[in-house]
Amino acid sequence: MTDKIGVLGEASTATVGTTTAYTVPAGKAAKCRIMYRMQAGSAASTTTFDLTVNGITVMSQTSMNVNTYLWSNTSTLNGAPNSVAPTGSTGPLTVAPAPIDYYLAAADTVTYAIGTQAATACNVQVVGTEIDV
Repeated sequence: MTDKIGVLGEASTATVGTTTAYTVPAGKAAKCRIMYRMQAGSAASTTTFDLTVNGITVMSQTSMNVNTYLWSNTSTLNGAPNSVAPTGSTGPLTVAPAPIDYYLAAADTVTYAIGTQAATACNVQVVGTEIDV
């Protein structure tokens, strides 16, 4: 087995339901951060978005307005929904891994749930280091 660094897992399902972005393989452990960008659906105040690390909700956003955007950056995992997409022109407008480290053991998961109405777009990445144990 070999160690891994970089994007450990990702998912881009935008439909209503729960999606697993990363599961730690058997015989491994991981230290990771979460990076995401999503755009709410086209109905007013109905798209919800939750991130969960091994069964614990670490971020929850409810009632996002029509087509608003939500993303992580180097300051926060849960900024306020924004009417404009991230442009990368400043730190707060740049999609990046949030500054929170998660320590995971074999079979631990990072999932996200979209509720009420499908998102227009969603991409969640788990980035970090995966090692043999």
